[in-house]
Amino acid sequence: LTARYDLIVIDTPPALGYLTINGLAAADILVVPLGASFLELDSTARFFEILEATFASIEEGESAANRSLGLPELRFEWDALRLLLTRYDAGQQAEMAALIRAWFGPAMATAPLEATALVGQAGEQLCTIYEADPRDFNRETYLRGRETFDATWAAVKALVVGAWARDVDSAAERAAEGG
Repeated sequence: LTARYDLIVIDTPPALGYLTINGLAAADILVVPLGASFLELDSTARFFEILEATFASIEEGESAANRSLGLPELRFEWDALRLLLTRYDAGQQAEMAALIRAWFGPAMATAPLEATALVGQAGEQLCTIYEADPRDFNRETYLRGRETFDATWAAVKALVVGAWARDVDSAAERAAEGG
């Protein structure tokens, strides 16, 4: 089924239920939205602690079963993991954003998704910002909104293209080895 699609986006709830665990297990790339507040930093850090313990437990149980059958051990891995600052207001949250970037380091996306009135206005029209007619918005609001969303999409697209390139390279190596 997945061979028919270039990209599948799964937006799971922010809780470790079966849906989220299965979505995370199936994912190649993980993008986690994170607001620039202490509460969200704490919540996200705790989420990753619980996620690590949950996946370690699953890996341990599945790997024991696989070893008994002579199969390879299970290991959950993603091609990329990025935390994305969302609803970001540089004038109000720069210090908190710096703390979050220091905490998560290279896992942080480089461009934050800035707070913009365009999201709310487009939502009122029951459309995305990409479906919205620019003539229905203040020009500056529209341009700022598009700029931040376009930068975010460019970063996510780079992760996707990088994962595809690794898949192509890996397939070429296997073919060259005769596998």
